[in-house]
Amino acid sequence: MIGGAAFLAAFFLLGTISIAGWEYSNSDNFCANACHDVHPEEPYAHQQGHHAEVACVECHIGRLSTFASIGEKSGHVAHAWMFVFGYERPLHAPSFSGARDSCEGCHTKQPHRHNVVHSKNIFSTDRRNSKKELTLTMRLNGREFDEENHRGVNWHSSGAIRFISDDPQNMQIRWVEVTAPDGTTEIYNNVVAPLTADEIEQGDKKVMDCSDCHNRAGHPFTNPEEEIDAALSDGRLNPRMPFVKARVLELLEQDFESEDEAKELVQQAWDKYQKDFPDIKEEDPESWSAAQEYLEERQELMANLMVRSRFLDENVSWRSFPDHNGHKLDPGCFRCHSGRLQNANATPITVNCTNCHSVPLIRKRGRIPDYFLALLDMRKPDSHQDPAFIADHMNLAGEECTACHEEIRFGASDRSYCSNSGCHGDVWEFLDLDSLRIARDVADLTRDN
Repeated sequence: MIGGAAFLAAFFLLGTISIAGWEYSNSDNFCANACHDVHPEEPYAHQQGHHAEVACVECHIGRLSTFASIGEKSGHVAHAWMFVFGYERPLHAPSFSGARDSCEGCHTKQPHRHNVVHSKNIFSTDRRNSKKELTLTMRLNGREFDEENHRGVNWHSSGAIRFISDDPQNMQIRWVEVTAPDGTTEIYNNVVAPLTADEIEQGDKKVMDCSDCHNRAGHPFTNPEEEIDAALSDGRLNPRMPFVKARVLELLEQDFESEDEAKELVQQAWDKYQKDFPDIKEEDPESWSAAQEYLEERQELMANLMVRSRFLDENVSWRSFPDHNGHKLDPGCFRCHSGRLQNANATPITVNCTNCHSVPLIRKRGRIPDYFLALLDMRKPDSHQDPAFIADHMNLAGEECTACHEEIRFGASDRSYCSNSGCHGDVWEFLDLDSLRIARDVADLTRDN
């Protein structure tokens, strides 16, 4: 009886310890401190994102049963080896279980039923911090005109797409296979860096899922300029303060060696601002007080923004963590839709911007231009459906275009439909117009022959 009692006591004690140890090994504290303190920017970014209340293991292991989770963890013994000998910088997550075992535990598998309107304020770095509002209709459900229906964004994660990438962050996509609903396939190879038949045969063909675009959902590293625009939009920074965006942007880009030094730089920047603009306190005391309160109460926030933008490692910054859900600062959508991926007939994967979103609407002082309103419900002509239309639309523009677009005036002044600063006011470095033009020339030559 004594032996049996001792066995039961030891069994329950060991079981309690095992359960407690298992629970702790699944906690964010274990992931962020016991293991991942070697790269502190990741846990910090996790706490700043929309998934801050989602535990690390729910994504990196998945919402699996206990025994399945144990098996999954045991397959990542290499992490312990990296903990001893060092992680790569910046880190990527080979242990991520994929959207099906993680994201779909919360997010529905049903396709988007509606398109959504995305709007944000953009401020210039001039004295007045000039503001313009950019609005896009994101076509998550696709485009519909009469019986014509373009596929919504969800089809990307339907299992219909396979791709080959030659880097762990999938920055360079070299080959794509698309399977149509009728079972036929279309192959696209990268015309700038094509894969050989042997490389395609031996390549690791990954099935595309949500995480291939939403790769930074759990650990967002925001462009400092976007952080400042958000602060100016919601009133944390007052846009009436002259050059305030330029000064804060300059502050966030400074080098520092510790968070305490970052806080000191914030104070020095504020002291310099007071010296450079001594009259503002009397001319606009309300804005002055608000800005001073912002700096005093949110000095910690500013220092954290600096840490997020520069980090404590001189070789790592927010630029080290590409975000595939876009195409301005990182290749993102242009990894496939740049014009470089073309099939055997030189037809590219579409680079038609309006398949995914509307033409950017730029509003100043809240006014929607008449030339924009006139085209809201208009269906695109057949010529605009060409996958490579964007590469040559400026050369195709003629008198017939004025029936819809009025006078054709290219530029970025926002005074006409074609002088849209949302399109022409940025340099789209990841868009390969030359490859698109070559594809168009090949298609024209084939058609003529």
